[in-house]
Amino acid sequence: MRLLWIDILKILAIFGVILLHVSAPLLVPFEVSLEWWTGNVYDSLSRWCVPLFVMVSGALVVPGAEKLPLWQFLIGRMRKILIPFLVWSAIYFFYRIHFKGDDFTVSGFFPMLFTEPIYYHLWFIYMLIVLYLFAPPVSAFLNEAPEKHAWYLIALWFCWASLLPIVHTPLDIETYFNPGLDDYSALKLSGYFLLGCMLKDRRVRSKGHLSIVLTVFVVAAAVTIIGTYLMSQNRGEFHPFFYKYFSVNVVAMTLSLFLFIKSIFYTRKETTETGKERIRMNSPKFLQKIGMSVFGVYLIHALVLELLRDGHLGFIIDHNSAFGLPIPLWAGIPVFTVSIFVFSLLPVLFFRSIPIVRGIMT
Repeated sequence: MRLLWIDILKILAIFGVILLHVSAPLLVPFEVSLEWWTGNVYDSLSRWCVPLFVMVSGALVVPGAEKLPLWQFLIGRMRKILIPFLVWSAIYFFYRIHFKGDDFTVSGFFPMLFTEPIYYHLWFIYMLIVLYLFAPPVSAFLNEAPEKHAWYLIALWFCWASLLPIVHTPLDIETYFNPGLDDYSALKLSGYFLLGCMLKDRRVRSKGHLSIVLTVFVVAAAVTIIGTYLMSQNRGEFHPFFYKYFSVNVVAMTLSLFLFIKSIFYTRKETTETGKERIRMNSPKFLQKIGMSVFGVYLIHALVLELLRDGHLGFIIDHNSAFGLPIPLWAGIPVFTVSIFVFSLLPVLFFRSIPIVRGIMT
């Protein structure tokens, strides 16, 4: 059984990642203009993308991690992500040499791989590797400990990663409890990993409660948009405080979107009147194929973005135009996003159709 809500969340998350990368260049430098506001709106509406990926990973990986022998789990998981990660890191490494003009030598590939991501979006894979390494003991803890202990850990994470920064940044009050970790660290995002596991079997059943969940998302998105503008205006430069993946508003957007999609497209088994078992809301084949291609799309999309934008494919698609036709910015951003997704998905589907290449590229 392939879970429909999982496939939809994964596809939404990769769309969000691409939309974020498309709109982000419009935000710096800060200026009160239609271009900046358009970028701010689209970027704000996509800030849940990475946390959503982490939650889906937690829902899929954590529950059964301790049931497998440790070596079998680690080898299985690492094989699926490390080989494509190494291959695409090498591709981006040579892309930077031949297209970006970076002065790298082949001998510097592995030292660089261990010190920094070869390309900006690959930081996510480093974070994911760390979370996978912790998945077996986390799974054992969640299966043995009372549920309240898991929620206690999540509450501590929320206070530390989400509430404490409010004291430090907007209020400018320094405390000795400053988290002091990189915003992309696995520890900073680990709460989403736990939340994905804890919420995997929960859903909102009534339409009234679904309306509340949707309202939370809309309000949190508005806070992200307006808060980013007000803080940037106050500081005279773009300030990403409300954009951070663990900010209160992004946590609210991510959780509400997760619960909303999961509740609407909940996959379940049920027994018919004749006593037979059937699956409700199973994922259709085409969504399964796209869902299984999302990791590959993530790896390749940064390259496709630049190839389309710079015209290396023989035509240009960017924020303002497509195939030589001008497009207003408010429409150009989603058109550019969809184009990147499609031109990323097609080669990934092709790679996945070749058994030998499938495990290497995607």
